[in-house]
Amino acid sequence: MNKKETVILIPSYEPDRYLINTVNELLNEGFSILVVNDGSKEEYEEVFDVIKPKVQYIKYEKNRGKGFALKTGYSNISKLFPDAKYVITADGDGQHATKDIVRMNELLNEKDELVLGIRVFDKTVPFRSRFGNEWSKFNRCLLTKQYVEDDQCGLRGFPIRYMDELTKIKGNRYDYEMNQLTSFQLRQYTIYTLPIEVIYLDANSRSHFSQFKDTVRIHSKIIYQGLPSLFCLSLLIAGLILTYHYWTGFYHLPILAGYLGIGLVYLVLASIVQPSRQPAKRTLKELLFNVVKMSFVYGMMWLFCNVVGLTYYAAIPIFVVLACLFNLIIPRLFRKK
Repeated sequence: MNKKETVILIPSYEPDRYLINTVNELLNEGFSILVVNDGSKEEYEEVFDVIKPKVQYIKYEKNRGKGFALKTGYSNISKLFPDAKYVITADGDGQHATKDIVRMNELLNEKDELVLGIRVFDKTVPFRSRFGNEWSKFNRCLLTKQYVEDDQCGLRGFPIRYMDELTKIKGNRYDYEMNQLTSFQLRQYTIYTLPIEVIYLDANSRSHFSQFKDTVRIHSKIIYQGLPSLFCLSLLIAGLILTYHYWTGFYHLPILAGYLGIGLVYLVLASIVQPSRQPAKRTLKELLFNVVKMSFVYGMMWLFCNVVGLTYYAAIPIFVVLACLFNLIIPRLFRKK
């Protein structure tokens, strides 16, 4: 395994000594390194001056965000490293252990597919990081029906063939990595995961992540991707209410119409919301998922109303909860390791 064929891409904004330590450790392992200076101020030049002779270095004057820095790196990989086969993105603030980067490189060479670092959180991790990650996982799984243990980790590995595609994904700040993962999921790419050590130095005080702006930016993208699913869930609830009011005794007819309606609505919405991301393949998978979910939830509704004796309106909140749990649990059972 030739580590020189793997490029470690490090986006860096106003770094400290940890960047120097990270670069030296990776060089000792034999990796090629590209550092992108994301418009850091002049007082940080002394840090970059230490590493410039050792790595490939790109700088632009204005801070544009982590996503822009990553895309700048992706677009220059082939030119700067013509023999590169893989690219691993890592943070330069000491949050990613060198041993985990080495392990990711081994998995990349073995699988030749996308690899996502997965942090295992415990009570030592700052609350804001644990909460943000759990909330993000919940939203993603609920709306995309695909479970990922950690969708915000910056340690990721890619075969070189994806570089051009990575530069076209929207987003210039922290939302870019979320859009990146969503794009892979929508395209049905194989994604392997690698558990890694969780390192938070100084309680993560060096992070440039904006709790309000970046959180809103990230989760708005997830919700946008889940619009078809949200709309279909709304239609199912509306169908239940209409069934109760107008088709009592003939509930099988609106249920059949619901199956057909969901398929048509999702096909249209998926084509509008994601016209360039293989909507036909995604829709087929989504339709099958929704058919199974509807069968399960309608069956449970019948059980609660006819066996347990709940009223229809009392059972509707249960329906919503069951639909959400189905979206959360089933993808987790079939996730790839």
